[in-house]
Amino acid sequence: MSRQVKYARTVKDAFKTLVLDGRIMTQFEAYQHFTKWVDRGKKEEWKQDLCAVVVQLTMMAGRALATSTSGTTGPPKLMRIPRTDLVRSARLTADAFGLEENHRVLLCLPCAYIAGKMMVVRAMALGLDLHIIDPRGSVLDNLGACRDRFRFTAMVPLQLHRAIQEDKARVEEQFHTILLGGGPVSEVLEEDLQGLKTEVFQGYGSTETVTHVALRKINGPGKSRTYGAIGNVTFAQDEEGCLVVNTPHLSRRQHVTNDLVELRDERHFTWLGRIDNVILSGGKKIYPELLEVRTAGLIPYPHFFMSFPEPALGEAVMLVLETEDGPEVIHDVLDKLFTVLSIHEMPRRVTALREFRRTASGKVIREL
Repeated sequence: MSRQVKYARTVKDAFKTLVLDGRIMTQFEAYQHFTKWVDRGKKEEWKQDLCAVVVQLTMMAGRALATSTSGTTGPPKLMRIPRTDLVRSARLTADAFGLEENHRVLLCLPCAYIAGKMMVVRAMALGLDLHIIDPRGSVLDNLGACRDRFRFTAMVPLQLHRAIQEDKARVEEQFHTILLGGGPVSEVLEEDLQGLKTEVFQGYGSTETVTHVALRKINGPGKSRTYGAIGNVTFAQDEEGCLVVNTPHLSRRQHVTNDLVELRDERHFTWLGRIDNVILSGGKKIYPELLEVRTAGLIPYPHFFMSFPEPALGEAVMLVLETEDGPEVIHDVLDKLFTVLSIHEMPRRVTALREFRRTASGKVIREL
């Protein structure tokens, strides 16, 4: 899957042009295009975020790219990523997926966070031909009459799930490779992706690692539940079993995460969940995120699992539902859970909330 090439563009030259729908723009032309695009449009936040990224990359010569963490494990924090790191991350992606100059790519993620920003960075640093659509709603609807075939795009699982429900044949026709991120991929979605001609991968990474540093193939030959490192990235574990990521291509060479993993070797691991969320029940470790992978297509409401104190077990499993229907849905939900969860994984308490608290990036805050 990976390859190593010598890139024509240096870090200094990486952001001097942008190819947008076949049109080669200079830095200033790109700046003018996006600032006018925002001025003449409605006050749409996704357009303003995209414009801000282009302005930073084109007109703020040499400056680091400002971005925020997602806020999943604490308050969002501002980071500044050096341009050298941006370019090296883009090249890592190109090596992993065989991206070459003028390959057609799609931006369908918001640019408020690193995943969307890096699609713009890749387009400029690698000379890719970028097409941009509104990240809200249906990807296929927002593509409209555009029937171009895209060599590469990044999506969140919900976007791809909706797209294959709407028109699986069109997904195969228009997308060569899709990279998923932003949350776990449910077992239901994985099943739906088997047989899809489009190659689908899930990435592991964060703002701190400048997006993905490991990949796992979700469908077709080579599919696996194990993540494999890309480039020269290697892995280790700390004393608590959390993943340590060694990134020799970045200015910060090591990142200690909150992710519990089964480490296969220094290049491969299986993700279990976040250490903050693990439930210690009757001497057994239960990983809420892995339960949610199994229940995502089964329970028709947004939900998550968490712990609550239980004298005999220490902690027990609680299921939290987002629904206005309240207690009347709980019996039906529990009946469904018996088909996919073992006895010790079953929730001993179920709570229904009208609305979950979420981070600015849309991730659920696991608190009552």
